[in-house]
Parts: sequence; structure tokens; C-alpha cells
Amino acid sequence: MDFFDYWCACRTKSTFLHPNDAIVLEELKLLIDGDFEYELPPGPYFGPLKTASIVLCYANPSVDNGSSKVIRSAELKEVLSKQLDGEQPYPYNIPGWDKWFRPVAKYLYAGDIEAAAKNIAVFNLIPYASVNMDKVQFIANSIPSVWAAQSYLRDVLIPKAKNGKILLIMCRSSQYWGLRSSHGSENIILNNVRSGFAEETKAKVNDWRKKNGLL
Repeated sequence: MDFFDYWCACRTKSTFLHPNDAIVLEELKLLIDGDFEYELPPGPYFGPLKTASIVLCYANPSVDNGSSKVIRSAELKEVLSKQLDGEQPYPYNIPGWDKWFRPVAKYLYAGDIEAAAKNIAVFNLIPYASVNMDKVQFIANSIPSVWAAQSYLRDVLIPKAKNGKILLIMCRSSQYWGLRSSHGSENIILNNVRSGFAEETKAKVNDWRKKNGLL
């Protein structure tokens, strides 16, 4: 099944928990002790993953002070649900989301947040938001939707990076993604810092954008 059709099943069935994950997560609930926030739409990716020129790979979405506003708003939840088609700009207008995305735009897209939102996608290994990964990391590779994400990374994104079509940046938890080297490609970057972007990463992104006329 197409990866985006896979996730649109959540919209079709009006659920925030992918049907393939439901049984597994129920069986594992004692291990994660309610760490996932299921009142938020799933976030396997944010931004135009189908067409993005830069893809940032992270562990999973986070729960912050703005999350409660989204949970209470049917309109904002619908905005996030629409992200599942893989064609929407990064939703930086959602409360709290701009605070996270503005530094991304500053360091990787010369501060042009609108252009960044249309050209950068965030790809999450685990689609469900949590406060941290302390418990979640132990069950990450047991979740069916994680297998789907890893397959999309291997079958689609890595080949696209090797062919020079995208810049693929592993930002966090690369060991769970199963990608811990660049596979000999200058378009696969391991951003080995806890948060933000290493100076080397920023320089590589800037050079890549110049080379591809994305200034």
C-alpha cells in the first residue's frame, strides 16, 4: 500500500490511532504507561513530505503547552489531520508550532518561514506525541506504523537522497530509524547534536540550496 494511503486510513475511519497500531499498543500499554497523547491527530510527518526538498527525521512529536489548545480545537485538529495527505505546508501557524519551526527556517532557509514551510518536511519515526522518549524508545520498533516509516525511509527517501533529489537529515534517534551512516551520499546528513543543527549541517544545507537554486 502507498505510504500516504496507509495514513489516510485514519481520516477514513475518523481515528487518531492507526488501526494497525491499536492492538499492539494496547498490549504494550503497561510498558509506556500512557505516555502517548491520543487526543492529538497522529503526526507521522508534517509538511509536504511528497515533494519536500529537505526532509528532517526525528523520533516523534512532542507534547507542549500548546498541545492543550489543539486538543480543545476541532479546527486545529482538522488542520493536523489534513497533513496526512503529505502535501500541506508545515503548519507553523498552530499555537506553539511557530516557536519550534522559526529556528528551523532561520538556520536552514535564511529565515523565510513561508518558503521553509513549503519545502521542508518533518518525518517522525513514531507518529504519536509524547513528553519524551524515555519509555517510548524501548517499544519503538514494535509498532507497525514504525515499520511502515522505516520502509518509506529505505525504499523512497534514501534513494531520492542518493539521486540528488532531496537532502535527508537525521536529526534524532537515528539508531531507531536504522540509518547511522551516510551510505556514501553527501545528501544524507547525520546531525549529531542533541538539539538544533550543527554548524556543519547548516553549511551543508546552505551549499545544497545554492546548488539547487533554492535561495
